[in-house]
Order: sequence, then C-alpha cells, then structure tokens
Amino acid sequence: MRRTLAGIAAVLGLALGQQQVTLFWSGAITGPTSDAGAPYGAAVEDYCKWANERKLVPGVVFNCVVRDDQYNNANTQRFFEEAVDRFKIPVFLSYATGANLQLKPLIQELRIPTIPASMHIELIDPPNNDYIFLPTTSYSEQVVALLEYIARQKKGAKVALVVHPSPFGRAPVEDARKAARELGLQIVDVQEVGSGNLDNTALLKRFEQAGVEYVVHQNVAGPVANILKDAKRLGLKMRHLGAHYTGGPDLIALAGDAAEGFLWATSFYMAHEDAPGIRLQKEIGRKYGRPENFIESVNYTNGMLAAAIAVEAIRRAQERFKRVTNETVYSKLAPPAYPA
Repeated sequence: MRRTLAGIAAVLGLALGQQQVTLFWSGAITGPTSDAGAPYGAAVEDYCKWANERKLVPGVVFNCVVRDDQYNNANTQRFFEEAVDRFKIPVFLSYATGANLQLKPLIQELRIPTIPASMHIELIDPPNNDYIFLPTTSYSEQVVALLEYIARQKKGAKVALVVHPSPFGRAPVEDARKAARELGLQIVDVQEVGSGNLDNTALLKRFEQAGVEYVVHQNVAGPVANILKDAKRLGLKMRHLGAHYTGGPDLIALAGDAAEGFLWATSFYMAHEDAPGIRLQKEIGRKYGRPENFIESVNYTNGMLAAAIAVEAIRRAQERFKRVTNETVYSKLAPPAYPA
C-alpha cells in the first residue's frame, strides 16, 4: 500500500514560499508484527497532520508519507531509497530491527538521521552508528531489568526466553544470557514463537518438565497472548514477563484475564494515566477518527513520540539555520557532532 498525504494546506503553504519537508515512515502496517506497526504508523501520520494544522514549524509545511513495507527488508530499502531520492528527506522514521541493521551502512553513508521503532542496542553500537537514534530504552536494557527483578525474587531461578522468530526477537538474547550468568540465573531454554503458533501446549509442557519458573518474552502482543491463554488453560504457575512490544492494552485486549500477573517493561505512560502526552495522544487520535484500540495502544504512543522528536528537531533546525536538511536536523539531534 502506498499513501501520500499532501493537503491543501501544503499547496497553499508552498505558494507563500514556505519550505515543504517530507516526514516519511516505512513500517509493517500489514504482515508480521503489524499489530504493533499499524497503530505506530497511524500515529506518525496523525502527528504529521496535526503539526501542519498547528503550524508547529514556522516556514515549513509537512508532506506526510506513510509506506507499508509488510515487514520485508527489501521493501524497506526500496522505500528508503525513494525517500532519499524523490523526497529529499531530512530524517527517516524506520521500523524493523532487520531492516535497520541492513540499512545501517547506507544510512551512515548518506548521513540521514534515523529514528527507528526498533530498540535494538546494536543499532547505536559501532560501526555505522552515528545517524541512528533510539528514542527509548533498548530491548537489552528492558530484558536485563526483568532478569534483575527475577533474581531478587529467587536466587538461581530457572528462566526460559520466548522470542519472535526475527532479528527483533533475537536482539536481546546474548545480553540476556550474559546478565543471567552475572545474576546467578539459569536460562534453560530459548524458543522462537511467531503469530502462527496458535497452540503452545507442547512448548509449555517442555518448560514445565525443565522446571522453568519464569518466562521472559521478546515479542509482539499476539503470540504472547496465545501463550498466556494456553498457560492458564493448563493451570501452569510459571510467571511471565516481557519487554516493550509484548504488553500494554494490546495484550490485555487479546489475553483477557490470562494477562493477570504479567510483568511488563516499557518507557511510556499508559492510556489510563493522566499525563500531558497521553492527553495530547487522545486528542489527536480522536480528532483524526482513529479507533479507541489504536488510541490506547502503547504503539500509537511510540509512533507519536518518534514523529514528535522528528518534528521538534526540524523546528530547531529551521529556527537556527532557516533551512531544513539532513545535516541541519542531525545537528539538532546530536549537537556536538555539528557546529552550532
């Protein structure tokens, strides 16, 4: 699917000599992990439209472009090249771990500031790490924090990791193994589970036989919900925990009371909390007619954060340099690397 959203305001703005700047996102609106990608992309689109209506960046009109890459790295690369060649983007809003790892050298070569949905720590590790910015804690930090919690509950506990069958899922595994050794925990199994695993009885029985007491998930909400419902049906008492994309209102909606007791690591406020960002999120989502399950999704929050960071960097670049380019935007994301 391709959608280019350029409103009448953009046309009128250009007629008055304003600069048109494309805010471009590529991610999984359909396909694997789309339960996270669809609300994330909607938030990018909505915040971009809202930035235009509120004239958040004087002298700039945003062209809001959202592409569905279907969690396919080749699609993502094609869209990135289109964004650079056709739209001359000053910043790239990206999505999947695998696609970002593949694009990392090209992002560095072209010097395009990039804000990914992926929180994989290797994206900001050398080499080719100058132009990628994680807006939140990494998967590794989240999973290690959960392991630290487990270690406080029971010394020497037996832990299983259940991860998405992708670079996203595997991203924190080695850091988790290292942390477990230092914390005195036993990681007795690592299993990859995707959305196609509808019956997890064999998996959970295997964990039970191995004496697993805690299961740490690095996944999206759908597969986790299936596992939680199967664990409840089987009467298993092992505790389940998960990193950012596993939980929140999305998991509760899918798992129901089977999600009771699930411990979740995230960097965001929730939709039920009274915080300025959440109030704005609800205002924007309802303004543009999004369903409540999107508006309340932590992935809508995540996409809005990425778009807001990009817009603010563009605003600061426009204010300081009177021009918006990849270099001026980069200077406002990483000031020491560029003369002010």
